[in-house]
Amino acid sequence: MDICQIATKVISGQNALEAFNIYTSERIFVLCDKFLTQSGTIDCLTRHLAPSNTIQIFDDASPDPNVNDVAKALAAAISFQPTVFVAFGGGAAIDTAKGVIYFAGDAHSFAQDPVFIVVPTTSGTGSEMTSFAVITDAEEKRKIALIDDSMYADIAILDPQLTLSVPASITANTGFDVLTHGLEAYVAKGATEFTDAIACKAIELALNYLPRCYHYGANMAAREAMSKASNMAGIAFNIGGLGVVHSIAHQLGGMYHIPHGLACAIALPAGIAYNSHDERTAEKYADLAYKLGLASRDLSSQQAVSILQGVLKALISDMGMPCRIGELKERVDRNIYEEAIPIMAANAVEDRCLPNNPRSVDKQNFMALFKSLY
Repeated sequence: MDICQIATKVISGQNALEAFNIYTSERIFVLCDKFLTQSGTIDCLTRHLAPSNTIQIFDDASPDPNVNDVAKALAAAISFQPTVFVAFGGGAAIDTAKGVIYFAGDAHSFAQDPVFIVVPTTSGTGSEMTSFAVITDAEEKRKIALIDDSMYADIAILDPQLTLSVPASITANTGFDVLTHGLEAYVAKGATEFTDAIACKAIELALNYLPRCYHYGANMAAREAMSKASNMAGIAFNIGGLGVVHSIAHQLGGMYHIPHGLACAIALPAGIAYNSHDERTAEKYADLAYKLGLASRDLSSQQAVSILQGVLKALISDMGMPCRIGELKERVDRNIYEEAIPIMAANAVEDRCLPNNPRSVDKQNFMALFKSLY
């Protein structure tokens, strides 16, 4: 039996922020980061909030949120008692907001459950459609996935105008997060015909429009397509699951603060290669390559997988992304990196994204994978 349930209402397209016009006489709490307030991007949102509303903007979201960051935001939200809670920003701000919603609900901290609205300003995480949040354990230098239905947004608002000013490097990183979500969901243990269709479309859009967003950032049509790709990939992995690539990326991000999408890009080819040793998974990757028109159906599964990997590696190169840990601008010493591999491997085995990977992965497998990435 397959179940496909989408909990979040999606409003997308240019001027989608006009959806806020309906809120009057509400207590609206907006969680974002300081860049969005200092750059004036927050004005894109606040201009649609009626004067009758009482508004508090909390702009102390961290780019790598930990438990303390969530606690600080939680205290501010409890003090304010919102009737509408808005997460405005990239994955970090959204994860912080979800952490607040999770812990506040668990402790019954709000007099009434606020309407939870997520407005992403990047196209990558798909977090507006999921019950996932990732919080950093600063002491153990690892990322922990929270999964709970309370973190579903009531409404997701996708306005491509918010992504027009995203720098090329961040566009590349977040775009590979989209591709990784789609690719992992497509072969995950929890995949269904519903998630396959959604993931396939997300990957198709990303492969077509990510290069245009990177090279021509003001291309509104490309930005809108990527916002939809991100959203669809979020739906697919929320239902189908993720896998080994995210289990690796969470450790690289927690240990070395590598941006999540970049960590995914570095780990993705190795993850596909590892999973393709399982014949059924190789056939699934090949099926995707056939459907996307990347490979002819007269080619073998392994040949089709090789072409898929080649397309991804070419895209990484086209966008000037490092493809190995040793190529990062913030240099990671090889000896220090290799000393950390046993810790990262042990944490990766416990990562909550791993159970849906189509091929089993133990600590020794992870150690070999981490070593191959340098």
